[in-house]
Amino acid sequence: MKFCPSCGNKIIDNAKFCNKCGEKISDSYTKTVSENIKEKRDIVGSAKKSSSSKLLFNVVLFVLFVSSIFYYFATDRTKEEEIIDNQPQIIGSVEYPESRFDMRNTNYTVEGDYLVLPLDEVLDKKFVRFVYKSSLRDIPLLAYVNEDGSLVTSISMCEPCNSTTFHIKGDELVCNSCGSTWELNTLKEVSGSCGKYPPDPIPSKVEGNKIFISIKSVENWRRRV
Repeated sequence: MKFCPSCGNKIIDNAKFCNKCGEKISDSYTKTVSENIKEKRDIVGSAKKSSSSKLLFNVVLFVLFVSSIFYYFATDRTKEEEIIDNQPQIIGSVEYPESRFDMRNTNYTVEGDYLVLPLDEVLDKKFVRFVYKSSLRDIPLLAYVNEDGSLVTSISMCEPCNSTTFHIKGDELVCNSCGSTWELNTLKEVSGSCGKYPPDPIPSKVEGNKIFISIKSVENWRRRV
């Protein structure tokens, strides 16, 4: 059986014209039932393949987008983390007691553009505090050895509550005034109303038995709140 190429009406095999629309029929334009079915199947199959390809592309695009967002947040380090990660390791490891471990006062000297602390004193006391006196203001600083044995130097201030003293308790740094706490190794917030503002780290380096802190870095420090 054949069909009219114009209107699709069924026509007899030897017909010269379509008995419905009058279209002239030639053998080269007529199609058998099996040919018609095959063509329709090919069209449907092609459409399904195209739809599947688009779906796969959209799924891959979505996965890449989610992965990029995850990577961004997983690798987006805070300024505090970047400074601490680059601090020198000066000892194997340190364990602090679960009871309160207070900071102790120390003195610094000036060598060129640097404040200098004696390394052996910091290793002995483990947690020290000193005040840099510039011509414009006094800036409290602290230095301690974290549990990984790395040196941490920072501004000794809990800015929201204005406290300038802290203590260590186990693996946490604690503000003496408001009680806010931070991880000792990373200064990440643990708890407290001032937790978003840990003591602001200042880069330092170690050469021989001396800890060097840039005076410019200290003088350029500005409160965050």
